[in-house]
Amino acid sequence: MGKLVTKRLEVGMLGTNCYIVMDAADRAGFVIDPGAEARKIVDAARAERLECSAILCTHGHVDHIGAAGKVAEALGAPVLISRADSPSLEGSAGGVAGRLGSMLVSKPKEAGIGYLEPDTVLDMQGPRLEVVPTPGHTRGSVSFITEGAVFCGDLVFQGSVGRTDLRGGSFSELLASVRTYVWPLPGDTVIYPGHGPATTVAAEKARNPFLRELGMED
Repeated sequence: MGKLVTKRLEVGMLGTNCYIVMDAADRAGFVIDPGAEARKIVDAARAERLECSAILCTHGHVDHIGAAGKVAEALGAPVLISRADSPSLEGSAGGVAGRLGSMLVSKPKEAGIGYLEPDTVLDMQGPRLEVVPTPGHTRGSVSFITEGAVFCGDLVFQGSVGRTDLRGGSFSELLASVRTYVWPLPGDTVIYPGHGPATTVAAEKARNPFLRELGMED
């Protein structure tokens, strides 16, 4: 894999982080969590000359998938999400977004919806991203791990963690997800969260009060 290029866009009323992630050489890559402001995302992707292989969603909350359909259609790419959280994109009231939330989501049309399979590597043009299951914020939350970085949605924030009091949330599952997939990463691995600034694994091990019980060596 060539040098990784990561561009962060803050979109929507909740300040969701949308990421453009691509290979510096051939510009092939992905858009992660297009929560709102489709035009802003598409303009940024085109400015970066992104050759978009897919739109990736860490989970199914509206602030992370709200513009998925519009961005997918503009960039000619499919939208990929976990099966557990896919009802939010498919218009089902049973999704984590709920009936009202699902109505606010732009649904993919021609490009369609595909499913992220846990513990696999995305076999597409662009950076090598490992898809890992990280439930806790929602049942179907996933994270994307690549060399030197993890894109974790609302799993871990700088000094905090994602809410676990919403549908499908579980604090014990969130802790297990962090212990299994985030804590073993090198300390200088950059954590790109769904909201707020980037941080590192070492910084959160040392200072995140919500994760203190996991310990430094787990």
